[in-house]
Amino acid sequence: MALTLFGRRFGKVVVSSLFFALLLFAGLVGGSDLFLFYFSFCIAFQTGNEVPARNEVDKLDIPRVFLATATYVVAALALIPF
Repeated sequence: MALTLFGRRFGKVVVSSLFFALLLFAGLVGGSDLFLFYFSFCIAFQTGNEVPARNEVDKLDIPRVFLATATYVVAALALIPF
């Protein structure tokens, strides 16, 4: 989803690096061992780029942007223990 929202070259790298850094920081500071496990899982199994889509030129419409943001929030809430 980050690839579609932010583009292939710069945006995807920035978003994924930011989330990896936050996962590592949260795991090392003492939030939970789940963060370190998920960080190591992502580093081990997400080595390559996604397969290019047929049409990466078209922009997303506003409802899909809101849907993507909502799914990111749901995923973050599922990962962060309260």
